[in-house]
Amino acid sequence: MPVRTAHLCAALALLGMAACTENKLVKVGAQDKFTQGGEEVSADILFVIDNSQSMTEEQGRLSANFSSFVDVLSGTFADWQIGVVTTDPNEHGALRGAIITPATPLLDQAFTAAVSVGTDGSRDEEGLLTSALAVNPSLNPGLVRATSALNVVYVSDEDDHSPDAVDTYLGILESAAGTGGFRAHALVGDLPQGCVSGTSAADAGVRYLQAVAETSGWSDSICSDDYSALLARVGLDVAGWDTTFYLARVPDPATVVVTVDGVTMPNRPDDGWEYSPGDNAVVFTGNAVPRPGMEVVVTYQPWSGVG
Repeated sequence: MPVRTAHLCAALALLGMAACTENKLVKVGAQDKFTQGGEEVSADILFVIDNSQSMTEEQGRLSANFSSFVDVLSGTFADWQIGVVTTDPNEHGALRGAIITPATPLLDQAFTAAVSVGTDGSRDEEGLLTSALAVNPSLNPGLVRATSALNVVYVSDEDDHSPDAVDTYLGILESAAGTGGFRAHALVGDLPQGCVSGTSAADAGVRYLQAVAETSGWSDSICSDDYSALLARVGLDVAGWDTTFYLARVPDPATVVVTVDGVTMPNRPDDGWEYSPGDNAVVFTGNAVPRPGMEVVVTYQPWSGVG
């Protein structure tokens, strides 16, 4: 090793900044720290359920997975409430049953009764229209509160057939939402041609998915056997919890280590975390999502660009 390089290595070693090999400096690992938010939030959730003839199984799966939504919200500071309408334009966006809150007795049973809207509704599903009608305070007083976020969840195996452009209805919903803003979410048929499973078949929910994309919401396939992932994701939005933590530098993915309150978390797609190259972020899933006040520490070796 040349004398000049040796002197540099010795100096850096004393400072604790780097280690040396011949003609090469090895960088010290990076560490990013975050604290999960936990302030009180208020959210209004409107479920828009297709009540046409083909929706029996899907309504059953929705009610069966409702516990995923409640489990996420338990122990949070969220002040939430739920209303349910159908996609039938003949019902004009009127609520099915009463508004559901955390104080509602027999919560799961109340939600099951509300989303079991039957299958005798119109075959011309107009979910965007009925959601826009539903947020009118003169029709459904108390459904949308002035200081709340509005989340609308569309559940349908057909695309929306409302007469006006998608942006028209989004404008109405955004204007009606409280200070927390508005997001659309959807359990609908996949792009580009829909989906088929053992118990479901659906046309592509093109217009619903446009609403989701334009409001940065979440979507999943209605042909899925399990709706818990989407319901949990909406619950996280309602609670105001972050699942995505953006890194200051691009890491070598193989070197990323994540701890929450000092506990090393597993790198896996379910109940763990994954690195998202597109976002340059660590993304938590399921029960691994940090609770309010928890400290997240991400340690990694910055990517050097050298193979």
